[in-house]
Amino acid sequence: MSKFVGFVILFVAHSLTAQTSVAPAPASNNPELTQIYNEDQRVRQPKPLTPQEKVTITRTDADRLVAVKQMIVHDQLQTTADYRHAAFIVQHSLVSGDYLLAHTLAVICASDGDKTCAWLSAASLDRYLQSIQQPQIYGTQFTGSTHSPTTQQPYMPDLISDALRTRLGVPSVQEQRKQLDEINKSAAKQ
Repeated sequence: MSKFVGFVILFVAHSLTAQTSVAPAPASNNPELTQIYNEDQRVRQPKPLTPQEKVTITRTDADRLVAVKQMIVHDQLQTTADYRHAAFIVQHSLVSGDYLLAHTLAVICASDGDKTCAWLSAASLDRYLQSIQQPQIYGTQFTGSTHSPTTQQPYMPDLISDALRTRLGVPSVQEQRKQLDEINKSAAKQ
């Protein structure tokens, strides 16, 4: 047997061993990011914060955004949950570019099979489009005020089929219209 053939056999054997070796243990969720995410979600609940919660939640959306961006820069997102948490926090920004960052984080998370991130990828893209004065395409964003009815406009409901919306966990156009009607009927009663 020639030295070259022996080298190839050794190389192939080494490659097969590397491919079949035990994978490293999965990374654990970033505990600081989990805490920031929990704060972000808690301040968005309709139920008022308790006095204890007011004391423990000291960061603003802007503070949470800065902290998460630092984690991204330092490659501290390791798990699907980390990407989901970061995407939710970043999409609460008021800056168009941050909506694209949130979209990217959500796409990464969705590629791991996370259904919530599939929806978040659509919502963050809609939010980005609206922020640059373009119509949303999935219909995830509802806006309104006490002086005007809630709307999804500007919106291009015919661009994305309901079948594609469903794949992303987004309600059909008909379901969205029902939801919008219910929101506006409820607001009219108040």
